[in-house]
Amino acid sequence: MNAIRRAFCTMAALAAATLTPAFAQEWPARPIRIVVPYPAGGNADSAARALAEVVSASLRQTVIVDNRPGASTIIGTDAVARAQADGYTVGLVTDSHAINEAMAHLPHASEVLGAKVPYDAVKDFMPVSGVALVPLVLVVNPKVPARSVKELVRLSTTGKGVDFGTMGPGSPWFVHLHQLRKLTGADFVDVPYKGLAPANTDLLAGQIQTMLMPVHFAQPYIKTGKLVPLATLGGKRHPLLPDVPTLAESGYPGLEITNYFMFVVPAGTPQPVVDRLTREFNAALRQPAMKEKFALTGDPYPAEPAELSARLRHDIKAYGDVLQATLK
Repeated sequence: MNAIRRAFCTMAALAAATLTPAFAQEWPARPIRIVVPYPAGGNADSAARALAEVVSASLRQTVIVDNRPGASTIIGTDAVARAQADGYTVGLVTDSHAINEAMAHLPHASEVLGAKVPYDAVKDFMPVSGVALVPLVLVVNPKVPARSVKELVRLSTTGKGVDFGTMGPGSPWFVHLHQLRKLTGADFVDVPYKGLAPANTDLLAGQIQTMLMPVHFAQPYIKTGKLVPLATLGGKRHPLLPDVPTLAESGYPGLEITNYFMFVVPAGTPQPVVDRLTREFNAALRQPAMKEKFALTGDPYPAEPAELSARLRHDIKAYGDVLQATLK
């Protein structure tokens, strides 16, 4: 099926090459759809809606958000892969896009993800623009007797381990849990949840001890003392948490993690249309007001397709190495 799809995309690209000038002049002649593979109301959905509003005004065309959650983002992303390559369907993808591609080559991947991965994350899509960078912070419930990463690691190895909330096998949090285990030697016990909200509820209640959390989401809880930050996972301290050390500053260099959202279109979409979408989305992301609109999502991430393509390829390899070592 993948070979047939790629052959179709190649033929579509050749056909588009002969139609590109006239088509680009007409585009957009009807509403544009952004497919978000998550439920309405989450971080990815709110970011997509904020950008849709701005780009709709600049293009003078309706931009709608179509939520297609399920199967570790596969359902929504497959809808993008199967859409016509005409610039009227844009998909939002996250780190899960790279993880799903890496897992597709492992035994029993469909059992873990809840579906087969019917597309190629690299060959069946074209990157358009960034959306958001989502920096992460390691937090604990205030009752946990650890105020540094080293203290948390020591606590985990002198008892029955420390319960660590994730979004389940195949999620970025699951991969990051194992990256932290390998780096620190901690005995973190994976406690899977169906989303950030229920995991956070249990963390606040003390049902689990620790988890990684988006900085922007965690900051209000940290400010009120409901959560305690131990370290951020970026290359430098985050402006929202200037007093919180990085993982490297905490004595564990060699691992820098920032999650991300980006936009893609089906392979074969006319290049002038892709270029226009890139300009429009990146211009919207650079507007000062967008930082406020992304207040609970992350940092606006204007980026060019080449950077995004390189990032995706790197992450498929990096996540694949972790998954091969942890999923049997």
